[in-house]
Amino acid sequence: MTSIAKGAENKAATNAKFIGNFGSALGNGLYRGGGNGRHGGNRGSSFGRAGGRAVRGLTTVLNNAKQYGLIASLGVENLPEDQKPKTPQEFKELLLNEIIGDNDSTMDDAAATYAMDKVLNDILSDCKDGQEIEDRLQNASEDDICEWIITFEVEYILEYSAELFQSHIFDKGSNPEDIKREIRGWLHNELDEKLSKEMTQIDFNCQDGKDYLDSLTSDILDIWKQE
Repeated sequence: MTSIAKGAENKAATNAKFIGNFGSALGNGLYRGGGNGRHGGNRGSSFGRAGGRAVRGLTTVLNNAKQYGLIASLGVENLPEDQKPKTPQEFKELLLNEIIGDNDSTMDDAAATYAMDKVLNDILSDCKDGQEIEDRLQNASEDDICEWIITFEVEYILEYSAELFQSHIFDKGSNPEDIKREIRGWLHNELDEKLSKEMTQIDFNCQDGKDYLDSLTSDILDIWKQE
């Protein structure tokens, strides 16, 4: 095996160990779905609850935009004139609020909001006005939606783990952003390979689909669970 291949293999093993250690460190603080906290972690401390709520919120917003149009689904017509969104940034903020909703401002909520903000930046990056945003959301394919969910999960996991492990791994001799970039690329590729096919078979608007999304973060971390 070449030194380059060995290096890639070692990096993959290191990344897998990092994600596995993250899941193990969370222990009972990892939310496993169910909507009521009985499956791990309490409302204040569990990681995964806000993520499940966010991805369910994203799929609901996409479904509503397809059915009713962007303006109607966001209730823009009911807003005071000075609060109606006009720029892509203002539409993004309205979408983010619709997706995330009210929260307790925990570290979990902050990580989910950060991750969804990045996803929306990606989705709307080429949109110049409300009509182009509506077109983008209404024309989203199953592959697009799966890609956005995976991107969210990657950013959500990395943001929370950076806070949890920042004194242990992200400041140990290397550029923290380089470490995150390396793990981000690896994790995204892994999830594309492991989840994309099954996700395209799921109806996220039915109860089974919502339950799938609710426990998705814990299911992802369990892939690399350290026995």
